Amino acid sequence: MRNSLIIVWSLLLIHTTVSGQVTLSLKEAYELALMHNFSIQIASNELEIAKKNNVIGEAGMLPNINGVINQDNQVIDTKQKFLSGAENNRNGARSNSLNAGVELNWTLFNGMKMFATKKRLAELEAMGSLRLKQQIELTLSRVSRAYLDALLAKEQWFIATQLLKIGEKRLEVAKAKFAAGKSAKSEVLNVQVNLNADQANARKLETLYKNNKLQLLQLLGLSSSFVFEISDAWVSTKTISFEAFKESALQNNIGIQLSKLNKEVSLSRINELKGDRYPSVQFRTGYNYTQQESEAGFLQSSNNKGLHYGFGVNFPVFNGFDLHRKIDIARINQRSAELYFKDSVQKLEIAVSQAYENYLSHLALYQFEDTNVNLSKENYDLARDQQENGLLSINDLRMAEVNYMQSMQRKFQAAYEAKLSEIELERLSGKLLGK
Repeated sequence: MRNSLIIVWSLLLIHTTVSGQVTLSLKEAYELALMHNFSIQIASNELEIAKKNNVIGEAGMLPNINGVINQDNQVIDTKQKFLSGAENNRNGARSNSLNAGVELNWTLFNGMKMFATKKRLAELEAMGSLRLKQQIELTLSRVSRAYLDALLAKEQWFIATQLLKIGEKRLEVAKAKFAAGKSAKSEVLNVQVNLNADQANARKLETLYKNNKLQLLQLLGLSSSFVFEISDAWVSTKTISFEAFKESALQNNIGIQLSKLNKEVSLSRINELKGDRYPSVQFRTGYNYTQQESEAGFLQSSNNKGLHYGFGVNFPVFNGFDLHRKIDIARINQRSAELYFKDSVQKLEIAVSQAYENYLSHLALYQFEDTNVNLSKENYDLARDQQENGLLSINDLRMAEVNYMQSMQRKFQAAYEAKLSEIELERLSGKLLGK
């Protein structure tokens, strides 16, 4: 068991948040992403569609009931001559007919296909739920990286501004010494060149910080006009155990759960197709009403109404081996689903091992850089005292100063990488959603 890296981004520097701006923590960023992220909303809509499809009617378990009404009117000229010699001639004879009815058609048996279909629809709904969780998990992972990117850029920018302030004070001292005749002009120029380089670096890091915040806003689904600051301190005190994360990953990883469900869906599809080998039994019933009236012809009017019912059986005899082909393809898909599951498990085990090794490596690097910061700080303080006493050149002091600032940046970078590795372990093990 190893203690997780305690990341305190403001260990060395104290920041002041601009008045009127919102300080955004990572947890608050998660909450905003869950509410506003467009990808999550799309996945939620897809789950809603899967829920609406998972009904017994879609599986074919319910009857179909249809009603029909037809009204027909005619105006005709007719000439009729009978064997008896009588004639019936009419011009503009009117006739009308009304037909109405309700029909019910219900499949009672189709080789258990309807039950296999219902099972597949339930599995598809479960997959939709997992895909929503997977999208949430992926979004939170991206938000974490974007948040850390912005946080790291902010710390690096702040370090650069501190270096810039030191350079500005050093330039004032160099100018004063030159004016007093205690130093050459080359010293002033050297300090000015270093200050210009520090200004350019600070400007680049400021731009990077602003761009990283815009990237975070995009993931949160917020307008670019939203003004906020990244929280300065972020402390993590969880315990990291490889075996615990590996076991949790094999049980809770969403990708593994999806591949398991995919195997079940492929099996349900085979059972659906097998149902087409059996006869299907339908029950039919209905009620019809017919009314006719005519001014010409043999019948002046008629009226019929009543109930009808019956059964029908459909026997599949031969369809050009099409069903056999479909079942063979479904079995191939099932074998592919099984192989995909095994491949997913293997890749997951490797990914967990790699993420854990990355975490340990970055943690060790962080601890090393933490020690190195203390050493470089001590070296910088000593160099500063020596330069003030005329025992060290301005270039040597500049080198000690840059080494100190770079050691702090490397420490923040190692902390950043370690935290990303920890978040990746949480994602692979299915624990990220618990945050």
